[in-house]
Amino acid sequence: MAETSQAPGPAGDRTDATDRVVDARKVSKRYARTWALRAVDLQVGRGELVSLLGPNGSGKSTLLRVLTAVTRPTYGQVKIFGQQPRNGLGVRERLGVLPHQSYLYGELTAVENLRFAATMYGMRAVRDDLVEALSHVGLAHVADAQARTFSSGMRKRLALARATLHDPELVLLDEPYGALDVEGIGWVDRFIGELREASKTLVIATHEIGRALALCDRAVSLRGGRVVFDGPTSDYEGAIAGATEAVGLEAGS
Repeated sequence: MAETSQAPGPAGDRTDATDRVVDARKVSKRYARTWALRAVDLQVGRGELVSLLGPNGSGKSTLLRVLTAVTRPTYGQVKIFGQQPRNGLGVRERLGVLPHQSYLYGELTAVENLRFAATMYGMRAVRDDLVEALSHVGLAHVADAQARTFSSGMRKRLALARATLHDPELVLLDEPYGALDVEGIGWVDRFIGELREASKTLVIATHEIGRALALCDRAVSLRGGRVVFDGPTSDYEGAIAGATEAVGLEAGS
């Protein structure tokens, strides 16, 4: 079966090692007899916006969990800001994560959820600042409502505010558009735009291919736990179409 060829010289490989925010080498992850990741390389330069694309089960979420040290790779090495994410001092304070599940405290209000997060990051939890963070995701009007009363889309937006509350340098977003209505999708688009303007580094795992290609500099596509494309977003559709055609010709030969 033909695979999409990787674009030569991904952005991360063209940057000096000191400018690499993410440096993952030959990362593999096995669950029982199933390989979720197979020798994945991913280098992300400072200020770069990278989209992780691929179907369900391709390894996108697993890769993000490895990068955040939620799970250990079976093989391979990961460095964030030049340090191993599990042991590196100061990595957590520089990293913001939006997981696929919100993991909010339902009995706490929106403000209280953010105050708890601020405490974990050693921040001063000033109410006005917390409400301002909620306003960025359109939730200032429900600042004192319990999170358990929120719709799934509202919980997603609250989790996004929590992920960026401490002004991280690197932001990892796992399906940020999931469970959002049209208004919520617009909020996320604008939020990502603000992060870009602030020169943050982003890695976004999403099924929203059109949005990812429009917002990001580079696309990395996974299939079966392997990288099958890594290059500028402008090259993605042509490369994928070429690979699909090649597979069709191979199947018919």
